[in-house]
Amino acid sequence: MSSANETQTPPNAPAEAGNGDRERPVDCRETDRMNPYDDSDASFVYCDVRGDRSDEERQLAAVMEIANAISSRLDLNQILSAISRELSKVIEYDIGCVAIYEKERCGLFMRHVWRRGGETTGEGRFVPLDDSNLVGWVANHRKPVLRCNIPADGRFREIMKEDGLKSDIVVPLVAKDTLVGTVNVGSYELNHFSDFDLDLVVRFSKLTSIAIEKCQLLRELDDLGEKYRLLMKNASEIIVILNAQGEFVECNRAMCEISGYRPDELIGRSMFLVTFPERMDEAKRHFFQMLRGEITRISEVPCRKKNGDIVVIDISGGVMRIKGDPYVVLIAHDITDRRALQERITAQNDELTEINRKLRELDDLKNEFLGRISHELRTPLSVIMAYTGTLLEDRDQTIDPQTRSEFLRIIDDHSNKLLGLINDLLDLSRVEVSRTMLHKSEGSLNDIVKISLRIAEPVAAQHRVELVAELDAAIPIMSFDPLRIRQACVNLLGNAVKFSHDGGVVTISSRGGDGEAVISVTDHGAGIGKDEIPKLFEKFSQLDGGASREKDGLGIGLRLVKHYVELHGGRIWVESEAGKGSTFSFSIPCRQQE
Repeated sequence: MSSANETQTPPNAPAEAGNGDRERPVDCRETDRMNPYDDSDASFVYCDVRGDRSDEERQLAAVMEIANAISSRLDLNQILSAISRELSKVIEYDIGCVAIYEKERCGLFMRHVWRRGGETTGEGRFVPLDDSNLVGWVANHRKPVLRCNIPADGRFREIMKEDGLKSDIVVPLVAKDTLVGTVNVGSYELNHFSDFDLDLVVRFSKLTSIAIEKCQLLRELDDLGEKYRLLMKNASEIIVILNAQGEFVECNRAMCEISGYRPDELIGRSMFLVTFPERMDEAKRHFFQMLRGEITRISEVPCRKKNGDIVVIDISGGVMRIKGDPYVVLIAHDITDRRALQERITAQNDELTEINRKLRELDDLKNEFLGRISHELRTPLSVIMAYTGTLLEDRDQTIDPQTRSEFLRIIDDHSNKLLGLINDLLDLSRVEVSRTMLHKSEGSLNDIVKISLRIAEPVAAQHRVELVAELDAAIPIMSFDPLRIRQACVNLLGNAVKFSHDGGVVTISSRGGDGEAVISVTDHGAGIGKDEIPKLFEKFSQLDGGASREKDGLGIGLRLVKHYVELHGGRIWVESEAGKGSTFSFSIPCRQQE
């Protein structure tokens, strides 16, 4: 900082008379300092007022008083207020202010303008940082200036011209070679200020610079802290700070949102609050490895939310030291959705693999079907053709009427069998293509069972199998498709007769309860092994399947029954034991939602 003896004055500056109100010896002379301005008019006047030791003591006391006033303040407005108040106690002036340098705007702003009588204002006007004005010149050259006759100085554009100041002091504020601003005091009198006043302001400016710089640094720290808090609060990533004991020191909003805990429920608590008990040892090992700097990343870590749900995160971390103590900073990303997507993709891949397997099975099934249908259709067709050919060749009527009648009966039986096979295939095709083929009406389920018995009786008679009905009269009137339910009952009865021993008994029963009606068909035949039951409802499945099997048919009867029952919203199941017969049952809901 410059002393009072370094005050700048241009060459040939004229001497100024006193103002009459204040008598003092004035020595106006040129300085030997270089001045960038011409010497046409007096701009900078050095006023030398000789002081005694009492002035030095008074100056020192004033500086100490100002230092005490501003040293305990941290707020910039409070410091500026203290500067104006304390300086006015030791220097008589009419207007005073501090101009603060703002690097971003390349200029100074007059702050806390003080006027005689205690009037102050806050934010002031902008002062360009150039030599066109005295404040800008002092800030650029970092030289203190005392002007005893402002009206005689036409070198500068006056920033506060409307106030009509006659003399002033402008001193730069510099802290550690960094410009902070300027201190400015002015008077309505000519030759009002002495070099004692100037020296006091210069000394005062050193304390002021340090105080303002400290305040600005604290404000920058506050700004950084606020930015840090905003970053922590608004970051989409999870940010957590843990101490060396694994306790939460800081956490952001993302951590609270994903864990379900409030900040006060986390701060001071152990990180193991969000760790599943069975993974506690693993979590401790990873934490201390990260604290020692051995690892910086952990992938797919399951964490426990407050409500017990699982969230999966990827963690990146590092160690920082605050006052020598280590802290672990963790940044985590929620990958729960990504993990779920990966699991779905894996499941879909497994599903596609299973579909491919089923397609291969379907291809094998197609080949089996072609072989089976060729056999099933060829057999009755061959019989029909053989007997028909025999009758056609008997032009001479050598075949007696009884034999001819038997031939026609055989042709009729095999024609009906062929028609039944074709109808079964058509029914199965229609059922698997359409889910809306039902034609429901309200009726008695027991009536359908009785009709089914009459249809199945001829087949049962051929095998000498007795059909028995056990019907529950309490079954209410229901809504169902009578044709499809009758086909289901006939198919089950036909299977039971087919696999019963000659002279056996097949029982069909009905019962109601639990909001559904159940139809069961029981036989006392060979029964079904447990490992064969799951195959029963597959297409073209027969327990004695193959070209040499004893029982005829395409093996699609149970498949049709299953479809008919499921179209009604019911279910089908079988209970059987090898050697003891089987019971096939299906249910239909009493009330169905259309």
